[in-house]
Amino acid sequence: MKKSLTTQSPLRLAAICLGLALTGAAVAAPPGGIGTTPAPQPAGDWRARVKYLHPHSGPDGRYLTWSYADIVASSQESCDAQLQTWYSGGNTVIVEYCHLVPFGG
Repeated sequence: MKKSLTTQSPLRLAAICLGLALTGAAVAAPPGGIGTTPAPQPAGDWRARVKYLHPHSGPDGRYLTWSYADIVASSQESCDAQLQTWYSGGNTVIVEYCHLVPFGG
């Protein structure tokens, strides 16, 4: 008579279970899951440019001229915060919104 898996001796059944458990551990996902490492971001500066109204005095009176300011930051959040500071001061036009400029390019 052929023995089925349920009629095997307890020692043999324990060995089979241990083998299945070790096989499962060998093919399981690594600790932390699969693909938890974020993709590398290109290195560079975040830049923006604003145009603002610049009042100044000359020999024959007061003048209003447009001047430009370049914003350079190491993160997008910092660039956005500086851009908001400029914009909230009034008389400002955003010429270039924050964008990443890679090093060497």
